[in-house]
Amino acid sequence: MSLSSLDLRVILQNQADQRPPDQRPPARHSTPPTSLYRTHSLGAPPPGLRADQLPTQPVYSTPRHKCGFHGYSVPGLEAESAEGNLGGDIEEMSALSDGLSRLRSPSVMEVREKGYERLKEELAKAQREAHKMVREANVKQANAEKQLKEALGKIDVLQAEVQALKTLVLSSPTSPVGELPSAGVKTPFRKGHSRNKSTSSAILGTQPDPSATQPIVRECRELDGQLFGEFKAWKEEPTLDRSCCFLERVYREDIYPCLTFSKSELGSAILEAVEQNTLSVEPVGFQPLPVVKASAVECGGPKKCALSGQTKTCKHRIKFGDSSNYYYVSPYCRYRITAVCNFFTYIRYIHQGLVKQQDAEQMFWEVMQLRREMSFAKLGYYKDQL
Repeated sequence: MSLSSLDLRVILQNQADQRPPDQRPPARHSTPPTSLYRTHSLGAPPPGLRADQLPTQPVYSTPRHKCGFHGYSVPGLEAESAEGNLGGDIEEMSALSDGLSRLRSPSVMEVREKGYERLKEELAKAQREAHKMVREANVKQANAEKQLKEALGKIDVLQAEVQALKTLVLSSPTSPVGELPSAGVKTPFRKGHSRNKSTSSAILGTQPDPSATQPIVRECRELDGQLFGEFKAWKEEPTLDRSCCFLERVYREDIYPCLTFSKSELGSAILEAVEQNTLSVEPVGFQPLPVVKASAVECGGPKKCALSGQTKTCKHRIKFGDSSNYYYVSPYCRYRITAVCNFFTYIRYIHQGLVKQQDAEQMFWEVMQLRREMSFAKLGYYKDQL
């Protein structure tokens, strides 16, 4: 589709008006437009096209270039727009190069390096704090697990001691009463034997009645004020120090006499082990006995007591702590040792605060019962296990 002459003149006129005054061509008003642009065609205009001859879709032989004038491009305007775009690109590139040069300047590089160093320091500090928190958490967890194990062990020990205390209290009666002598029983006469009633009644009347001649005896007890006062004072502040009044009396009257043997050194060692709760008493098994080494005379044997030196059948043996030496003891010596051990076990429970259900008087009579067993043992009375 070609431009008409009128359109071309309008475009050129607009370009001439947009130029500066010094670049405008001299105006030629005398020459008509027809003599300038259309000198070759002076005939009549071509006939017009009818409406049915116009194309329904536009057809272009070459790509259309949009411009500001009716959608067509002009070579002069394209050059000017290209020069403007090139100038804008050059300015943008110069601005980018200036910005890049400013970023590469020493001051900016120094600030950036300082920022990197500060960031590294903060990261390292955060890592150290995290490691420290993890370490503290691990230590706390280990301590908590250790305390839990210790608490569970203490609970097991306390439960075992309470059970042992219950067994001890149940096995040692506080007021045993001996059996009363049985009254005399009349023996009936044999069948077929007859006797005068008066004679038999006289004979029965002359015989004394055993129940009348033998009084009924019962075991009684009375609280000693001085002993009870010493025990109450010790119970207020329980201690295992033998220098207190209560324990000093028990040591002097019961413990020392009960653990006094022919082998005095061995008796002292037994007392020290009982105080430290490291003495072990175990029955002798029926397995073959090991070979006794050079200390056989000191340790005794199955037929000789190491404490009394007498020839006795020894059913038990003792040892101190983790020592591998065993000392065979007779039933009598073993009962004396266990009587002292029972006393120390009970006062150790009181010292640890495990005996709370009883009042002071009940605890006092339990202690007196244990002292009586020690007194019986030192006098030679003992109970043998069959």
